[in-house]
Amino acid sequence: MTKLCVGLIGVGRMAEICHLPILAKLPQVELVAFCDSDPDNLTARGDEYGVDKRYSDHHDLFDQERLDAVCIFVPPFAHTDAEIIAAQNGIHVFVEKPPALSMDKAHEIDAAIQKAGVISAVGFNRRYAKTSEEARLHLAGKTMIQALIHRLHGSRAAAYWWMLEELSGGAFIENTIHTVDLLRYLGGEYTSVSARGMDRRDKTQDLDIPLTICVTYTLAGGGVANITTSTALEASGHSQFLLIADGSLYELNGGRLTIDGEEIAEDEPDRADYKGEFSTFFEAIIEDDPERIRSPYSDGMKSLAAALAAVESAKNGGAEIDLSSPPYAAEEAQ
Repeated sequence: MTKLCVGLIGVGRMAEICHLPILAKLPQVELVAFCDSDPDNLTARGDEYGVDKRYSDHHDLFDQERLDAVCIFVPPFAHTDAEIIAAQNGIHVFVEKPPALSMDKAHEIDAAIQKAGVISAVGFNRRYAKTSEEARLHLAGKTMIQALIHRLHGSRAAAYWWMLEELSGGAFIENTIHTVDLLRYLGGEYTSVSARGMDRRDKTQDLDIPLTICVTYTLAGGGVANITTSTALEASGHSQFLLIADGSLYELNGGRLTIDGEEIAEDEPDRADYKGEFSTFFEAIIEDDPERIRSPYSDGMKSLAAALAAVESAKNGGAEIDLSSPPYAAEEAQ
């Protein structure tokens, strides 16, 4: 079997517990180099997976390694030029969500990817879940009337940057973007957005992400979607995904899909959705078939646009934002 030479930029906590255990077992992949700004992460992951080529700066990685693909698992604020350099060098790009913290940066990266013609993917793993696949099939051709989605949790995280809005974008952009994207994948394209939020009164230098944001999207078919995120809880969290289409109630909760109360599908165990997205990415490279990718960068940035616009609206008193207008609208790569 063809093996691809793959480098990783960012080998922190998520790479440790989620990404690397899957990547290391894929028959299409040879992990050849790691890059991380934290020397402890670099040493621990390199030793664990037997990767001797280690870099603290991704520029050195690209200068010294010949890669087929690169996986970029960095925090939101750290999306600078790695994707652009990779594309310019003909290296295929997998990037974790959110793919950027501004539309200007996202458009810059997308233009480089389009110009180079490399295969790209954004890590919206829920597109590869069994329940998502089944829901998409059942919803095909149906009109979405209303979606009610919430993700309620606390404000503490293992990563310091997650709790700082300047670095993470806040929970809606860093975390809830998964559900923003999933609704799009199921057929709910957004046309406009209005949002309200509440800042925390006890902001500190270590914690300043908003307490809550409540977002209303208008859908292309005339329906509406309400997506809410809160970081105000002290105890365990709660999430729910409800959708009404053509008189039926769809629920995607707890790894199960029900339609009008009847269970239709259950997600496969052991992070099968992550395995699916990675396998698909590398198979698309080997087979030179970008159509296999369910969330190429050019599509993933549409979910980013919807999330960034929601936060902008909340900061401006609920002002409605037209998602067909720049900078949120897709632009042709130059």
